[in-house]
Amino acid sequence: MHQLRAVKEPEEIDQMQIACDITEKGFRRILKFVKPGVMEYEIEAEYIHEFIVNKSRGFAYEPIIASGPNACILHYVENNKECRDGELLLFDVGAEYGNYNADMSRTIPVNGRFTKRQLEVYNAVLKVQRSAMNMLRPGVNIQQYHQEVGKIMEEELISLDLLDKTDVRNQDSKNPLYRKYFMHGTSHHLGLDVHDVGTMYKPITTGMVFTVEPGIYIPEEGLGIRLENNIVIQEDGYLDLMKNIPIDAQEIEELMNR
Repeated sequence: MHQLRAVKEPEEIDQMQIACDITEKGFRRILKFVKPGVMEYEIEAEYIHEFIVNKSRGFAYEPIIASGPNACILHYVENNKECRDGELLLFDVGAEYGNYNADMSRTIPVNGRFTKRQLEVYNAVLKVQRSAMNMLRPGVNIQQYHQEVGKIMEEELISLDLLDKTDVRNQDSKNPLYRKYFMHGTSHHLGLDVHDVGTMYKPITTGMVFTVEPGIYIPEEGLGIRLENNIVIQEDGYLDLMKNIPIDAQEIEELMNR
């Protein structure tokens, strides 16, 4: 059953693409809506409205709408705070369609403009995400993949002055220092369930669908950023089911300031 669920048929991928497309519509809607002073639950309402009018039954899972320091709480679901000027806003939301799920994370500036520091951290997360996507190939061992992503994250955290190069060289390999700022896994199976069944110990094969979701969380700066796309493993690369959902910082700023 794990193998059957892990490898998707073309018809299943079609359903997931629709779920991702509906999620995109929700995200584009809130880019026009968000501004300082809105409440997290108001944004949640905008998402659910867009999902339902596009024939989704609603959220694929309990949505995370986390502004400011709330973004450093991994499973923050209260969604009851005011979004303030100068803060970032982290979404982890996805639409369900025909029993299949999307799972998207995006992070945007509440006032429509990233600060210099926010942009540095944002681009570091985006760089790790793109590197991770290119690493997911048939035959890859998912456990080893997570270790390799950790090494890329280390380099980014050093460049952000969050880790010291000497400390990293002398770290305990069983408890790497990057986990202070990136404490969760990078990828999981996706399908009928948001964390779909499928072995995490056998090599990856074509037709599997994974999330790719690195993040950097800096509680002392009240800053949390996660970026997540859903990809289908193919023989010669991957299909990004969320390729049309804005992710570049400049595009997000442009859409928010139209």
